[in-house]
Amino acid sequence: MNETLKTIAERYTCRAFTDTPLKKEDLEAIVLAGAQAPTAANSQRFRIIVINDKEHLDSLNTKLVAMMEETNPMMTERIKERGGKALYNCAAMIVLAIEPVGAWSAELDGGIVIENMALAAHSLGIGNCIHAMCRLLFEGDEGKAFMQELQFPEGYVFGCGLLLGYAAETKSPHEPALDKIIWV
Repeated sequence: MNETLKTIAERYTCRAFTDTPLKKEDLEAIVLAGAQAPTAANSQRFRIIVINDKEHLDSLNTKLVAMMEETNPMMTERIKERGGKALYNCAAMIVLAIEPVGAWSAELDGGIVIENMALAAHSLGIGNCIHAMCRLLFEGDEGKAFMQELQFPEGYVFGCGLLLGYAAETKSPHEPALDKIIWV
């Protein structure tokens, strides 16, 4: 099996990270993989925002858990069972901002960008979790202020998040649902 297919087959969602910071060159390689993603008409209507300050991440985690308690008590219980860390103690969080012009293509392009980075991270031995739950941080007036803090360009919205760090525990990848494939 070639290395790309092996990376795809072995990647899993990591929900427990160690306290070890990521190497700068690894983080830069992951971000570059995202920037190299194909986009509709090469429009590149995204921004990749990297947060790797541990204090900032801990503050965001606290805020996110509080927001989840209000909106999704069942998910909050799952998070508490996993140690109370909605960001799973990640060493870095990538926030993808997208320009929602052409609606579906911006979201599709954003998914490709995130997947490129997730696969790049796994290929470097870095655990990752594609994380849409952090969308809550970008809602309401407080969310608008947060977008300004993160330097979202005017008109851009939250697309997706990617949590990164060294895995505290490993898991097997999910079994592919081969019954979802239709051959015509």
